[in-house]
Amino acid sequence: MNKYILRQLIMVSKRLFYGFAIQLIFCTVLLANTGNAQRKTIDEVKVSLDLKEKTLLRFFKNIESKTDFKFTYNDDKIMLNQRISISQENISVYKVLENVARQTQLSFTQVNGNIHVRTNPRETRTERVGIAELADVQVTGKVVDQTGEPLPGVTIAIPGTTIGTASDIDGNYSLTVPEGSTLVYSFIGFQSQRIVVGQQTIINITLEEEIGALDEVVVTGFGTQKKENLTGAVSSVSKEVLENRPITNIGQGLQGQISNLNITQNTGTPGGGATFNVRGFTSINGGSPLILVNNVPMDVNLINPNDIESISVLKDAASAAIYGARAAYGVILITTKSGSKSDKPSISLSFNTAVNTPVVQFEGMDALERMNYMNTANIARNGVPYYQFTDVYQDKIIAHYNDPTQPSAFPDPQNSNIWLMSGNTNWAKELMRDSYPMSQYTASITGGDDRFDYYTSLNYLYQEGINKQFDEKYKRYNFMTNLNYKITDWAKIGTKISMNNSNHIFPPNNSTNHFPEGNSPFQWHQWGNWPVYFPDGNYASNGSVPNTVQFYREAGHRKREIQDTWLTGSLQLTPIKNTTINFEYTSNIKNTEEEDYYKKLPMYFVDGSVSGYYPFTNPSQVTKSNYNDKYYVLNAYADYANTFGKHDIKIMGGFNQENLDSRYFYSKRENLTVESIPFMNLAYGERYVGDAASQYAIRGAFTRFNYNYDGRYLLEFNGRYDGSSKFPKADRFAFFPSLSLGWRIDNEEFFGNLDSTFDMMKVRLSYGNLGNQNVPGNYPYIATFSAGTINYLLNDDRPLTVYAPGLVSPTLTWETVTQRNFGMDFTLYQNRLNASFDVYRRDTKNMLTRSQTLPAVLAESEPRENAADLKTTGWDLTVGWRQQSSDLRWGVNLIFSDYTSEITRFSNPVGLISDYYEGMQIGEIWGYTTTGIAQTDAEAQELDHSNLVGLERKAGDLLFADLDNDGKISPGNGTLDNPGDRSIIGNNTPRYSFGVKTDLQWKNFDLDIFFQGVAKRDVWLSNNFWLGGYTSEWNAHNKLLSDFWTPENPDAYFPRPMVSGGSDVTAVQTRFLQNASYLRLKQLTLGYTLPKALTQRAKMEMVRVYVSGNNIWEVTGIHEYKNLSDPEMNGAQYYPIYRSFSLGANINF
Repeated sequence: MNKYILRQLIMVSKRLFYGFAIQLIFCTVLLANTGNAQRKTIDEVKVSLDLKEKTLLRFFKNIESKTDFKFTYNDDKIMLNQRISISQENISVYKVLENVARQTQLSFTQVNGNIHVRTNPRETRTERVGIAELADVQVTGKVVDQTGEPLPGVTIAIPGTTIGTASDIDGNYSLTVPEGSTLVYSFIGFQSQRIVVGQQTIINITLEEEIGALDEVVVTGFGTQKKENLTGAVSSVSKEVLENRPITNIGQGLQGQISNLNITQNTGTPGGGATFNVRGFTSINGGSPLILVNNVPMDVNLINPNDIESISVLKDAASAAIYGARAAYGVILITTKSGSKSDKPSISLSFNTAVNTPVVQFEGMDALERMNYMNTANIARNGVPYYQFTDVYQDKIIAHYNDPTQPSAFPDPQNSNIWLMSGNTNWAKELMRDSYPMSQYTASITGGDDRFDYYTSLNYLYQEGINKQFDEKYKRYNFMTNLNYKITDWAKIGTKISMNNSNHIFPPNNSTNHFPEGNSPFQWHQWGNWPVYFPDGNYASNGSVPNTVQFYREAGHRKREIQDTWLTGSLQLTPIKNTTINFEYTSNIKNTEEEDYYKKLPMYFVDGSVSGYYPFTNPSQVTKSNYNDKYYVLNAYADYANTFGKHDIKIMGGFNQENLDSRYFYSKRENLTVESIPFMNLAYGERYVGDAASQYAIRGAFTRFNYNYDGRYLLEFNGRYDGSSKFPKADRFAFFPSLSLGWRIDNEEFFGNLDSTFDMMKVRLSYGNLGNQNVPGNYPYIATFSAGTINYLLNDDRPLTVYAPGLVSPTLTWETVTQRNFGMDFTLYQNRLNASFDVYRRDTKNMLTRSQTLPAVLAESEPRENAADLKTTGWDLTVGWRQQSSDLRWGVNLIFSDYTSEITRFSNPVGLISDYYEGMQIGEIWGYTTTGIAQTDAEAQELDHSNLVGLERKAGDLLFADLDNDGKISPGNGTLDNPGDRSIIGNNTPRYSFGVKTDLQWKNFDLDIFFQGVAKRDVWLSNNFWLGGYTSEWNAHNKLLSDFWTPENPDAYFPRPMVSGGSDVTAVQTRFLQNASYLRLKQLTLGYTLPKALTQRAKMEMVRVYVSGNNIWEVTGIHEYKNLSDPEMNGAQYYPIYRSFSLGANINF
């Protein structure tokens, strides 16, 4: 089979080469011209003009539009923005040019169909307007790119004539042209060049890559559009933002690249994914953008980022309406790479190996610090040291602290068979590695000819975790192939296959949820004086609190294997001119298998015997689960496009249906016969089994109409009639329309005064309605029973019990989202500067929430119904600059965005501030205003704090503002009318998100620098890693708490220490509210491309090596953030995100 495929590829390559050579021959024959055709001269052609104070460039365009002449000139020497005036009827072009020559000090010479423009200073007496019949000149040369690589197929022609040719496979060309003619060298993706032919016979040209993006094609719903003709709010990026970076998922690569695309990396766990949001808070029930890969919903966290060709984000209703029910909060369209026409297959290899280090690593108090803290706290409260730290105990801790060879535990004088712990352990260092590896390898092959093209890739990702005591590994395998075959001139078929498999082994959890996935390996209950081992070598134990080193090493594991396979078949027909019909059918089978296994962990007496087992590990058990999802998608759509004079129209209509069938099964058994073998057949305990099934479907018909008049006035209508099985039949279907308008101001006649500066100026306006079907469960309108076994015996058995269903609303229906958007797009200075600005409002109505309170006698909770509204307003800005010279190319891209959300309808009769209420700004943080720390007992007792904290007030306690002036500090009754001394002290909504990307290329070197951040955000860190030491003596104490108040340290950050009961410290307040704004150097990559002369000796087309870093540096307002919380996360309890430093290479054959 492999030999057959290779023979076919070689045959394709030969056919492509021969075809290309034949095309060159025909092109030369068709474009060749041996003489000057008969044409009118400038004194024979007459025009009528009425120009007042118009630019020279506008004058040229006016003449060209009314005649067959084309102006040729050198951009650097002719001032195109100088103004002229001329108003004459039926006058020859010759006379017109004489008039303009007098106003501008220019001379004009007609050479065939061209009018060549030159400067003509006043002191010269050269004739200002002339007609020349010049001798033919044989011109030869070579066309190359900036790296010196030959460019085949470059068009070399005289504008307005049939004289021209194309460069051959080596970039060479030859052409006979009249002397004085202007040759234009043009090639897709490169800037055209104009050269005036004098008497030179050899003209070699270096073409530079195109800077501008006016002709950029953007993927939209079920089609593409030129960016310059878009009327909706659409942003796009190309594959370059994802390539050559040590990233494991698309979210990491997109963060900060598109304005108001908000991406959160909630965890740094191997294989951890990102969450996406478009334009801010969506609904009180949640909601996320619809993410489509080649028109099909897919889990992007499983996709190889190197397979991505482009990404478009549809932000407003006008752009997203065609996707209906799931597109209320934006659409992310991902297009994967496909084959390309080439004379031979192109093979690419890339590898990247990285070292990861945690950005934030928790550090707890050491043994002496904790002992000092607890003793100080207890002496302040009870007048004596903490009860555990007797004199003997303290001596033992100090002895080991000063001399680690001293015992880390000793027998309890009161019970000689129980250990007391006197160690000094840095648990974070014991549990978390300082660095851990990651590597990624990709291979791809692409090619094709006029009928067949292909792209195939393989990817392997290997990632280790931060846990020092557990061998955590994540492996991902990706295979993708895109094949397209042109059967006839009017029929084309395609196949896309994507296989994404992943394997993850990570620490087990337990019934008390001590070790949830996505959390830091460090646990909040590990004290500094607790050793890892007792002096006899057994694992140290402390009642029911787990020794985490023992747990990670001995307890067991969790395994998760995902097999995700996508098959897509497509058929494209063009039965008649300007009409295309598409059929696409996709089948997805996703199978997830999990194994959760843990065994009993013993605790030990002093004599080495087992004192018992940790209760959360006893009995040992194994649980196996299987999730099987089958997803089917049918898309059928057709479009028609045509031009009638100045009217361009495009009509598209189609049908979409999607079905999801989910199945779940699990089994569990306790008491393993052999603890180290997690097989159910080897267990003898009780069995538990369960299963579940659910289905879901949507069906919709959609249409889009585009109208473009004269390149100036743009209109687009989108509509979708959508139905979802999540709603009752009577409310299942709804129609969601949108309308958008655009005005290309730069194409207006009156814009001529600015057209030498502006390449494009466009105004956009859109309005649309969308539905949101993101409701809990697949059957929210059906009253469903639940069943289970009860926990007491009846006839020596636990009987099955069926529970009555709760109340449901019979009128449950869509949340509706209405969006308004106004935007402007600009490109200036020959496409060097581009900018886009949008302002929007999104109204989410009929959000699902509880209904009116029901009488208590009913003994049922309120059903959910459509009874709440939300308003979100915001803006987003994108500005880019591109510049290049012969050796240097550089660019800067800035994104900036902001949004706020407000509840406009919600049933909260009492006005509880703990719930939503009308007028509430989403993200509000209510809390107390802290005024300082009391320096005396009298100052601490000046106000009554009994409603906030039950302890006796003393010097070192926090002071709060009495906002309601009642002489006491209290929460009131927690309502808007009586919030007590609480007020809105902050907001956790990220404000003013920004990103700045700079890329430079100098000769063979390239440098990418990317900064990203948030300018305003408040967070309240409510976790045991932060202030938990004030509420429970069993919590580990953050090392930061060592900066506590004493008479000798009156300016401390923290109040006096407490053993427990510090509810005033952990109450939300201004003192410990954190400023989570940040600026982060997200990426820095330095690359070098080896010279062609060197790589071609080794039969390689290109070799590039690079070094790169991710999350390299940051600055933030969080207090001592490296020990507290990453600004992108909400506390040190989560698995830390990491810095990556990598080395990589790209090789093309």
